[in-house]
Amino acid sequence: MNVSEVMIKDPITAELPTTRQDVLSTLVKAKRTGMPVVDAEGQVQGIITRKDIFQNPGEEQIAVIMEWNVPTISPTSPVEKAANIMWSQNVRRLPVVKKGELVGLITPSDMLHVVEASKIKTPVEEFLWNQQVCIYHNTPTWVAATMMNLSKVYAMAVLDEDGKLCGVITDRDLFEVQRLEEKISLTTLGISHDEDAWTWEGLRNVMNLYYQEAKIELPTDPVKDVMSRKPITIYKRAPVSEAAKLMRLKDFDQLPVMDTEDNLFGLINDIDLMKAIM
Repeated sequence: MNVSEVMIKDPITAELPTTRQDVLSTLVKAKRTGMPVVDAEGQVQGIITRKDIFQNPGEEQIAVIMEWNVPTISPTSPVEKAANIMWSQNVRRLPVVKKGELVGLITPSDMLHVVEASKIKTPVEEFLWNQQVCIYHNTPTWVAATMMNLSKVYAMAVLDEDGKLCGVITDRDLFEVQRLEEKISLTTLGISHDEDAWTWEGLRNVMNLYYQEAKIELPTDPVKDVMSRKPITIYKRAPVSEAAKLMRLKDFDQLPVMDTEDNLFGLINDIDLMKAIM
């Protein structure tokens, strides 16, 4: 199977020169967390993500904070090559180029059905994500946000008093719509009202930036009030193809992995699964 068969055609892009606010507006509209950056001729120059913006909250020019000279791939390349690049270089967005011009984009989520179709029986535990961060369910949400920003991990398993998994929380969960909708305005955030420029679903993808800039406050409510309860999990000895199927069907980036005693064993994410088809 070639990259052209699984890639996203005509992906959203940012064109140089551009500013942080223009990029944020585009990400909010499209409900995305990152995108390729091109020049006026459509030639790929790099990638910009919300993490780049989070880590440089005072910088306006995207050219200063974007990632330049990113790996690319041809539409005729085998998907195994794309998987290798994603896993070995920890790449979540791989531009697909033809003669330097962007023709598509491939992400780990686009590759999940390839892993699923492989029917590989190797157990999930052999592909586990090394960086594990857990959090107690009574931790205030603002502390959870601080932990995520410091650790640069944007999903954490939530544990109860007995050390048992009781939920999963992501940075998006922290910015729960009903708690914030009445407290902030688009003017405060610097988001324009033009066209149908934003939705709450898209805005939550970039809300962490405004939290870091102190334009909004998170409530003191505990993590358990905003986490995803009863998360779908997978047994550590389950085939890796089964994990890919669950992620694809549920649109998850990660899954909690459990041991024989139903204790949390770790988290596995979609990039980890790329190793299965390299």
